[in-house]
Order: sequence, then structure tokens, then C-alpha cells
Amino acid sequence: MKRINTTHFAILGLLRIRPMSAYELVKFSKESIGLFWNESYGHIHKSIKHLELEGAVTVVEETTTGRPKKVYGITQPGCEQLDSWLAQAPEEPVMRNELLMKIFVSDERHVPHLVSYLEEELEASRRLSAMLAGIKAMVEPKEGHQARLWLLTLEYGERYVRMTGDWCQYALNILTDADRGHGNE
Repeated sequence: MKRINTTHFAILGLLRIRPMSAYELVKFSKESIGLFWNESYGHIHKSIKHLELEGAVTVVEETTTGRPKKVYGITQPGCEQLDSWLAQAPEEPVMRNELLMKIFVSDERHVPHLVSYLEEELEASRRLSAMLAGIKAMVEPKEGHQARLWLLTLEYGERYVRMTGDWCQYALNILTDADRGHGNE
């Protein structure tokens, strides 16, 4: 069964928060939902053009900095599409993790590389954890229901990052202990 293009709905949802240019959509995505939703500028640009053709978004040219900028907003039909999608059960997530694949298909010769990758991932988890704490401090729970939903997704991110860091440390302990054991044989 063909998967639906959820990028369209992600864009509509972000535009329901506020009108944005394609560049702002990418930036907002990276800064707010990048932990669980990533799209390239090219993919967002292509999707937004499709949404414009079907009347789900409007475009307004703004010239605030001297350069014209296309700012997209969601239309009533776009809101209806988004609401319809929100009422459907989510599809099963597709997980792709290159680090896990490399560990799975590696052999003992590659353990030094794996240790290096795990150390980098552990450090990235620490940086991301600090970034998420900073974002959490900026979201006011008293901002209402929307803030409550944002904080809920942020909590998922914090738990995911914590689990990733814990697992990386566990894997490093296993691999470095195994290396020490091989040296004693």
C-alpha cells in the first residue's frame, strides 16, 4: 500500500501555526520538530508548490528587506485537509538509523570505528539535550493547549535523546570492555 505524502500535512500544520516562507518553514522545522520530522528545502519547496496548485495554501509576496519574499498561509480547504489527516490513525513509522545498521553488519575489525561513531553520537546527544532544555525553558505552559501539546512532543524528544545517550554509553562499555578482553588473550 502506498504511503501518503505526510510532508503536505506537516506543512499545512506549520502554516496553521503562522504564515511562513519556504525558508522559514525549513528553519522552523529544524528548530522545533527536527528531532522527529526532517525535510529538505527542496522537498518542502516542491510540496508547497503542489499545495498552492490544489488551493490548500495562499501566497503573498512581501518586500520587507528589499527582496521579495513569498509567504505562504493555509486556506480553508487546507485546514479541512489537515483536520481530515489529523483524524486518521498515523501510519507505522519508518525507522532508519545508519549507526545501528553499521553496528549490525560490522565485524571485529571495525570496532575502533564504531567506538568513534558511538562517542560522537553520545556527544551529539549531550548537545541536543542541552538544546532541548533551552527550548523547554522558552515555552510557557500557561500559553494554553498549544503549549501543552508542544511540551508533550518536547518530552518525547528529551526521553529519546536520554535513551540514545544511555544506549551509546552502554554500547561503548560493551565494545571497550570486549577490546580490553581481547588484548589479554
